[in-house]
Amino acid sequence: MTGRPPPAPARTGDAADDPRRRARLVDRLAAVRERIGAAARDAGRDPGDLTLIAVSKTYPAEDVVILRTLGVGHFAENRDQEAGPKVNLVTQRLGGAAAARDGAAGGVPGAAGGVAGAAGGAAGPAAAPGGGPVWHFVGQLQRNKARSVLNWADWVQSVDRPALVPVLSRLAVERGYPLSVCLQVLLEVRSGSGGSTPAGVAGSGRGGIDPGDLPALAELVEEAPGLTLRGVMAVAPRGEPPRPAFAKLRAVAERLVADHPRATVVSAGMSGDLEAAVAEGATHLRIGTALFGERPGVP
Repeated sequence: MTGRPPPAPARTGDAADDPRRRARLVDRLAAVRERIGAAARDAGRDPGDLTLIAVSKTYPAEDVVILRTLGVGHFAENRDQEAGPKVNLVTQRLGGAAAARDGAAGGVPGAAGGVAGAAGGAAGPAAAPGGGPVWHFVGQLQRNKARSVLNWADWVQSVDRPALVPVLSRLAVERGYPLSVCLQVLLEVRSGSGGSTPAGVAGSGRGGIDPGDLPALAELVEEAPGLTLRGVMAVAPRGEPPRPAFAKLRAVAERLVADHPRATVVSAGMSGDLEAAVAEGATHLRIGTALFGERPGVP
């Protein structure tokens, strides 16, 4: 498989040169790096085995460009209609450099994208030197949106049902380079499955597959051309302590990797619960608010 075609030439002189914007992001990134490093040390883990994913939804391309120049290599979006134009703009403003598509630059634990990087502290460079960001889709994916998402996404972390697999496989083969896939695990208890759905989950737009159904879905992804099974992703239930949920995810991830040794990614932990996620073995941390600020009215 080949890489993406070269994008349009870079543009210069935009808001990424705003020193106040840069200073704010520098400070927030330093604070996040310190939190991740401290959490890793408390858990007896190497900070270099952790990958920071900056969740840039609702924030402009300029912020992504700044964070990329500060050594952050992975970014996530959950809405295709926002992400597509943003990714194109970021690619132009970074000079059209393409991110590496697989291997260490793809963000597997222990790669150059880990917390201990040349920039000092958490989330050092995650793409090839001088390369562009690695882009993750983390929202619920509808089949009719898959083609548009694969125009820009290197990873889809929210595969949670078999019907998505043949669609993603066909589109990944068509585009000419592989798609990294995480299986989204439901950590809440569904209504009708022996428990009650916690308040706030119904209608929240969260997806996820029941842990018992994960092995069959993993086999489908593993066998699908154009797809690379990376591991699992989950969101802690609202209104509950996060660590027990992440402990459940850890057990699910250990069972998965026993059958699929390369599927080592555990994508868990956000701004409010990253310490609990690191303590329970997360390898990839999806951080938004702590880096970019509050998003009023945005789910």
